[in-house]
Amino acid sequence: MSQKKKQSSSKIQNILLGVPDGFISKEEDTDPYITKLGGLPVWLNNDVTPPNDLCRCRLCHDWMYLLCQTYVPLPDSIYHRVIYIWACNRRSCMRKDGSFSVVRSHLVDEDYLRAQQQKEEQKKKKLEQQKKKASTGFGTPQGFQLGDLWGANKQFGSSKADIGSGFGMNKPTTDTLAEKLGKLQLKEKSSTTSSSSSTTTVEPIKSNNAPPVDTKDLPSFPGEYLYITPEDLNKDQDVEIDMSRYQEYLDLEAELLNEEDDTNNEEGTWINEQYEKQQLPRGVDKQFKKFMDRVAYEPSQCIRYEWAGSPLLYQQTIGDQHLGGNQGGKCEVCQSPRVFEMQLMPNVLSILPTSEYATDTQPSMNTSKLDSLNSGMEFGTVLVYVCKSDCHPGDTHDTTFVKELALVQYELD
Repeated sequence: MSQKKKQSSSKIQNILLGVPDGFISKEEDTDPYITKLGGLPVWLNNDVTPPNDLCRCRLCHDWMYLLCQTYVPLPDSIYHRVIYIWACNRRSCMRKDGSFSVVRSHLVDEDYLRAQQQKEEQKKKKLEQQKKKASTGFGTPQGFQLGDLWGANKQFGSSKADIGSGFGMNKPTTDTLAEKLGKLQLKEKSSTTSSSSSTTTVEPIKSNNAPPVDTKDLPSFPGEYLYITPEDLNKDQDVEIDMSRYQEYLDLEAELLNEEDDTNNEEGTWINEQYEKQQLPRGVDKQFKKFMDRVAYEPSQCIRYEWAGSPLLYQQTIGDQHLGGNQGGKCEVCQSPRVFEMQLMPNVLSILPTSEYATDTQPSMNTSKLDSLNSGMEFGTVLVYVCKSDCHPGDTHDTTFVKELALVQYELD
């Protein structure tokens, strides 16, 4: 899926999709340079983990589950870069602030940094020679582009190594960086105190005194590779979303409701009326129809990625707030505006056994079979907004973790 840097920008597909690509065993799940659903987090530096409060639900204070880990280095950046997306698996915590978390992590790519510094020195010498030649009247200095200084691009994370496409499962090397993903280009370049990269280095934020997380303490879903492919809107849109699993859920719900009706005749009429109401599509508005029509091109998509792009909204509001303008706010570290980077799609919930794991870990006393179906997490889509400057708090060589923003859209009640 890699593209040559010189490819015409008009042919570049900006939106990338992540689709399921096979189970990851715990023994195989050791590579931070991939994109996956579930599993345990794989840190860029195993000796440095984030404060544990970034991995806890702010409502019930239990550990959250990793929904997605994706390797997404930015063009011209000297840092390896990973986004971790977490969520609480308690239905009671859903629809409330604090039940989702997004963490952005950096680790300097020493080889890439060294190569960039060498290129910068070579360019500086060349410019000096050109100026000297121009001053003697034997020619004029030739122009140059900033891209000549940073001619290498990195690639967005990958699934299996033998696929040869996607975000790139193997750790990038300086020998192949020039052929890596050139399509996800930053629209604006930010300054840095340590090098001429697209990442801004800022003063380290004050510690919140939370101890680092111990990965062994974290719960986890089974891991799933994601294969990355450009969104194709040119193929036939005769693909229908498979609603069989949802229909099975409705049939089972009706059966269980009928069982409870037999044991509680007084409330039976009300329960059945409620069920009939729930069979009607919820959240069906113009925006939701646009969402479903777009998803129909690739129903299995779990991730949509477009740096500084526009999200595919599930509906036009979040709670009572109408969406429009800059929804991401400002970075808590450097105060730069946040931009949209990626979103999780509803199919994630059909891949990860959220309800099964919720019922296994939560008390079952006084809980009916129907209640068990209403356990675990829920969402329509999870929008991830990150610092536009991709700031790096602290020294260039520090492994860092920055809290970013998750905006969650749910089905309408």
